[in-house]
Amino acid sequence: MATAMPVISTCEVSSCFYNAGKMCHAPAINVGSDHALCDAFMADSKGRHSARKDVGMVGACHIEECKFNDAMTCSASAIVVLGHSGHADCGTYQHR
Repeated sequence: MATAMPVISTCEVSSCFYNAGKMCHAPAINVGSDHALCDAFMADSKGRHSARKDVGMVGACHIEECKFNDAMTCSASAIVVLGHSGHADCGTYQHR
C-alpha cells in the first residue's frame, strides 16, 4: 500500500479553476465515479484559484479496476490529469 498521496504532476485541463500553469492547486482530488473522473474539476468561469502554492494530490481512487488502486488508495508515484469530453480524467489510469 502507498504511504504518501501521489502528486498530480501535470494537469492538461486549462479550463479548470484549480489549474495554474498546468499544475493542479486543489488540496486533493478523488478519482472515480463511473470512470476515472477527477472530482475536483470546476469550469473556470471567474478567474483562477491562487491561494494555494502546493501541488494537488490524489486523496482517493474509487476505480477498483485500475492497476494503481490499492484499497481505494492510488499507488502511482504521480498522476496526469487530461481533458476528456468536457471534463477532467485521470490520464494515468490503467486497467488491471
